[in-house]
Amino acid sequence: MGCAAGTRWLRISSLRLNGESGAAPIGWTDVYVDAAYSDLREAVCESPDVLISALIESRYGRRIAEIRQDVRPVLLSTKLATELKAEAGSPALEIVRHYLDQAGEAFEISVTIHPADRFTFSLRLRRNREESANG
Repeated sequence: MGCAAGTRWLRISSLRLNGESGAAPIGWTDVYVDAAYSDLREAVCESPDVLISALIESRYGRRIAEIRQDVRPVLLSTKLATELKAEAGSPALEIVRHYLDQAGEAFEISVTIHPADRFTFSLRLRRNREESANG
């Protein structure tokens, strides 16, 4: 996860659903937060639609200055495949996000697994016409 060995974190796990009745889950997320925020578990259960980073900001004043995101292909483990109603060993995408404060310290890390057929990553790049004409 890119943090120092022995660092203590609180893990909050969730099955991500799309809200359609009978639809397969879209992903599994493990969110790791600084162990100092141990009372967040109750807040997350009370407000499941609020981002954990927003809860941290409102309760502790720690704001996100930067998010680093890595996306890579993985194969679904048997345990996650069961939870996600997918085939074990099938392709999936793993998205790891590090939420950093102004000092560059990670205070939240999330790891989300999406079966390959349930996630699309889109990126749009646009060239500035003035710069492209001059450069």
